[in-house]
Amino acid sequence: MSEQQTALESLAEFHRHKIDLAGEILVINVGRDVGESTRAEIEYARARGKRVRWLEPEEGRGKP
Repeated sequence: MSEQQTALESLAEFHRHKIDLAGEILVINVGRDVGESTRAEIEYARARGKRVRWLEPEEGRGKP
């Protein structure tokens, strides 16, 4: 694994830990743009029963 891949995995692990500690997450989706890693974090949070809130309306849902 390259140094960059190791750093990215460490960051992802850190984010998952922060999600575990949180009661909910707020997705900062300016312009409704959400990247692959953010989508993975949203799925992780939902799988753990965390509330997911959106800064801007989620694509296809109309309201955050």
